[in-house]
Amino acid sequence: MRQEIAFKKMIEYTARKASLLNQRYEIEDLVAPSVASIVDRSMERIALTLVKRNGGLWCNLCSKGPFTKRGLYLHLIRVHTKDIEFMIKEEMKKILDGFKRDKQ
Repeated sequence: MRQEIAFKKMIEYTARKASLLNQRYEIEDLVAPSVASIVDRSMERIALTLVKRNGGLWCNLCSKGPFTKRGLYLHLIRVHTKDIEFMIKEEMKKILDGFKRDKQ
């Protein structure tokens, strides 16, 4: 249950970052402070893959647009939630694998 809520907040965090909106949450509220900077860089990379800035904000997943900041955010949340969730889960796996390798 807590994990689902955390993923929903991370999806919202990433979508807001992609659409250049102000954040509702600090990354430290979503993950441990010790890994916050690593996770924030990962969310930034995901956000950059979600958006094309070609004279406006365009969705890089389905090529729709141009959007306003709020319009892009709503599009990402309503249409591409599962896509963003998958991208976040894959990125978290990479981060955890990196920690496991460093620990060994």
